[in-house]
Amino acid sequence: MRALLLLPLLASFVFAAPPPDAGSAKVAAPAERALYATKPLTSADLSSRSLRELTLMRNWIYARRGNEFRRAWLRDFFAKQKWYAPNQMMFLSGAWRGESEDQPEDWARDDKNAELIAEYESNLTTEQLTAMRDAVRARMKNVKEANADDLIELKLISVRLGGWAGEGEPPAGLTPLENPKRLDGLLKLTDLDDFSPRDLKLLRNTIFARKGRPFETPLVKGHFKTVQWYVADAKYSDKLLNDVDKKNVKLIQSLERELKREAETNFMAGA
Repeated sequence: MRALLLLPLLASFVFAAPPPDAGSAKVAAPAERALYATKPLTSADLSSRSLRELTLMRNWIYARRGNEFRRAWLRDFFAKQKWYAPNQMMFLSGAWRGESEDQPEDWARDDKNAELIAEYESNLTTEQLTAMRDAVRARMKNVKEANADDLIELKLISVRLGGWAGEGEPPAGLTPLENPKRLDGLLKLTDLDDFSPRDLKLLRNTIFARKGRPFETPLVKGHFKTVQWYVADAKYSDKLLNDVDKKNVKLIQSLERELKREAETNFMAGA
């Protein structure tokens, strides 16, 4: 477990080794930049970052502590990092601190950096997200095989804008957060395999948002401020939900409860 936190450092940053990509020569995608900092970050360090980079920067901190990821692309990315040793029990219980070579001040710095990254992501405007979308679209024009990182970026932008951010019809395999039109039909539990607890909360509230429910919770309210189709309705009532909506809400809530029980069990086992 000690190997988890013995990371090679270059100056104040650690660089991820990008996986081989046969199509990378065909797509003018930005080069991978530093994804972990051993210094306090500033907004300037985050400027011009893609959503994919910001997501990796924030989750790199938790990966160092052993967090296991439900999102497949995050799981695949960190599995390629030689130092990564997932251990959800140690992560949730805080037992990773006993295995860490870092000092408490390093943990505090990382926590503040994660908060800054999350705040920066949350404060991105519709205009900024649209510009990011257009930049990815431009890179993907006239390319037979799109860069995998660009596809991830488009999916992340889709979540923030509330619908498929690529050109043309939404491709098969998008999640209900990436393509909320999927909420017109009944969800299956397997449709939620890729969802973190945060994602599940946003998806559950997407069902209400489609009917115009106003939100006060900072996370949810902040999310829907860039969802292009969302319009709050002061006259909203849960009576607007149809049977499909209600069944989908119950399914999502059942998985949220299950994940919460698993987290509590792991915490107690590792305490």
